[in-house]
Amino acid sequence: MWNVFEYPFVGIAAAGVVMFGLWLLWILKPDKRRRWHPLIPLGIVALAFAVSYFVQTDKEKILNAINIGIKAFEEQKIEPIKEIIADDYADTAHSSKDTIIAYCQAMIQTAMIEKLTFLSRGTVVEDNHATFTMEALIKFSEESEIARMGKSFLIVKARFSFEKTPDKRWLINSSEILELDRKQVNWGELKG
Repeated sequence: MWNVFEYPFVGIAAAGVVMFGLWLLWILKPDKRRRWHPLIPLGIVALAFAVSYFVQTDKEKILNAINIGIKAFEEQKIEPIKEIIADDYADTAHSSKDTIIAYCQAMIQTAMIEKLTFLSRGTVVEDNHATFTMEALIKFSEESEIARMGKSFLIVKARFSFEKTPDKRWLINSSEILELDRKQVNWGELKG
């Protein structure tokens, strides 16, 4: 089922159904027609866009956290990354938030990401836990060490696990690199 908080076209479809109902009413009972009737579907459309704009769903909050991380890498700033990682962070190669932050800091200095473009992405939310899986094309800056080694583009597939905090924020509590240039890898291979 489509979520009215994410997709305004659900409200637009409802407005279309209401407009069709009004049209039938006008045909069958022309004496019931009022000048303000067309405002009903317009109000539904306006409400649909307002709800979609002002109400942020869990999926939108998760995508926002991912976008904060991407922007931080593109702008080479570590502080925003610290804010989206949970204090109890741990993955197969990084035992704490401090170790993943140190890894991110090293990546910011060596990789120098110019642009990240999603090729695919998916979010699964279950209660207070969520998984975000993405495949993205990364373009490195010409000044980066990776670009100087002859690699200006890289396709990365990764999975991020999120947990919802009591204040309704979503923070990354684990991550895993799944593929680099469509070849399976893991954190252990990258660190080794």
